[in-house]
Amino acid sequence: MDAELIINLWALYDGSTGTVYALAGRAYNIAGTDREKLDFLKMAARTDYVTAKRYRVPDRFGIVFPDGQEHTGVVYLNAVSDPNAQLFEELFNNLEADLPPLPRFSVEGASYVPQRIPNDPLCITTVLYEDDAGNIRPVVTDEDRAWVRQHEARLHGY
Repeated sequence: MDAELIINLWALYDGSTGTVYALAGRAYNIAGTDREKLDFLKMAARTDYVTAKRYRVPDRFGIVFPDGQEHTGVVYLNAVSDPNAQLFEELFNNLEADLPPLPRFSVEGASYVPQRIPNDPLCITTVLYEDDAGNIRPVVTDEDRAWVRQHEARLHGY
């Protein structure tokens, strides 16, 4: 099985404002079945966000809050799972630009070929829930989702 570039994406969600304010991503070159690659991405999603480069949500996104204030560079959580929003488009470009070129050896010597992220890479997206104290928790498991529900209920008084 040939190795391929696969991607972990993260959306940083501020629980107190109900908005996504930053994005992160990381590329890996992994061989194996799709199931093995997805299992790897899920495992890495719990920890690798700490070392992944963060990016602002692009300014082409924005929200008008109920009080009339407009903020650019933030989105509601539903944009994360909406493929039409193309929320991660710039992030993919940044990830690709940061990939080191690969050497190609020939009788004339070595040349370097830029790496490209495939058009439809295998990837997963993980929400990173930030509470009002600045603690970040990746939402991966049912236990994580239950923690978020409890935290949201306490925060919003449900």
